[in-house]
Amino acid sequence: MNSIKRSITDTIVTRLNHEQVVALTGARQTGKTTLCEMQLPERLDLSFTYISFDDPDERLRFQRSAVQILGNITTPLVVLDEVQKIPQLFDPLKLVVDRERKKPANERKRFVLTGSSQLLMMKSIRETLAGRVALCQMYPFSLFELTGGGKPPLLSRIWQDQALSPQDAGRLPLVSPGQLRTLRGVRDEHQRWGGYPPVWQRTGETERLNWLKDYRKTYLERDIADVGQVANIDTFALAQKLLCSRTANLFSISEVSRDLGVAVNTIKRYLELLTMSFQCVLLPPWHENVSKRLVKSPKLFFPDVGLNRAIVGELSISSGAAYETWLCAELLKWKQLQPVEPELYFYRTAAGLEVDFLLASERGIIPIEAKSSGRVTAADGRSVETFMAEHPDAAKVGLVVYPGDEVVELRRNVWGVPDWYLLGAL
Repeated sequence: MNSIKRSITDTIVTRLNHEQVVALTGARQTGKTTLCEMQLPERLDLSFTYISFDDPDERLRFQRSAVQILGNITTPLVVLDEVQKIPQLFDPLKLVVDRERKKPANERKRFVLTGSSQLLMMKSIRETLAGRVALCQMYPFSLFELTGGGKPPLLSRIWQDQALSPQDAGRLPLVSPGQLRTLRGVRDEHQRWGGYPPVWQRTGETERLNWLKDYRKTYLERDIADVGQVANIDTFALAQKLLCSRTANLFSISEVSRDLGVAVNTIKRYLELLTMSFQCVLLPPWHENVSKRLVKSPKLFFPDVGLNRAIVGELSISSGAAYETWLCAELLKWKQLQPVEPELYFYRTAAGLEVDFLLASERGIIPIEAKSSGRVTAADGRSVETFMAEHPDAAKVGLVVYPGDEVVELRRNVWGVPDWYLLGAL
């Protein structure tokens, strides 16, 4: 699995061409270290120095003389891993980066910082490296990566053209039966087990589930303990379980507070910890009046479906919510790779019209519905068509994503598209 090319690599390379420092954040075990030690130096064709601050001796060494150590490094690329462990690093790093800026561009060192806690890392970045650093996020494996990568997936072409071309619509019959079985097989595994690389290094269900449960335990006992803002880990674990069971649903903080029997402010703190440690995402609603986005309830997602099974059990999340959660995660992974990153929203009106996802930017809006059934009908595209009719200038094409085998026009410019064809490498 280490040989799988990570899509974020090209984005990091592009950012390093414009900035001296790139901060790569993401949950533990998403592959940040592997990327920085193997794929990134190879892609840049540069020698590098790798330093991990998981090592307490390195932390002590840098606390004594960080400026001298950083200044004496001779390789053109410097990888500093788990920098949230040493907040004292950032002031010396700022000094060294400013010194490097005075050198000719081809002589400057470039730094890649990694961290698995936004809460600890971003505070230091905001205070010391603002304006000097580009931010990237590492997710678990996407379906596109697991199916081979290569040229951009179909969703990228649809986004570029704001349309589904006749060539792409009629391409599926050209896919060989063997390729189809492979793509669908990887898709099925991905939707069941999520994308954490160590999961894909294991083959048996018991081994995979045990790893995910151990991962959750480590998260609770190590990551949350590192932050030090939780008085009772057992209550936090229960909150994580309750929130995870509500993935793909509107988030009501008062309802969660009541069910757990803890104060609203405690839930707010728990949610902040979960989002800043990459365990959950709050998806905002879309409104033409931008100010409304700030006051309407967001939708809650725990984006890795495999980890969700370890947290709440296999039967605690409905198939529809699990499928919508998987699609949300894939859209999050996809959008950050675009030259100009679109925003991701959901849409819901007081009258009951709902669209699961909206990809939106100045380029346009693509409404997307998630359907977990193997077949789709015209009825499944009704809400997408209604949204497009209400926003004809912005929304030219709509999608209903489902785990089937046919591209079918359900309504005018509303297409049912198989998930493996939309998001996989073909």
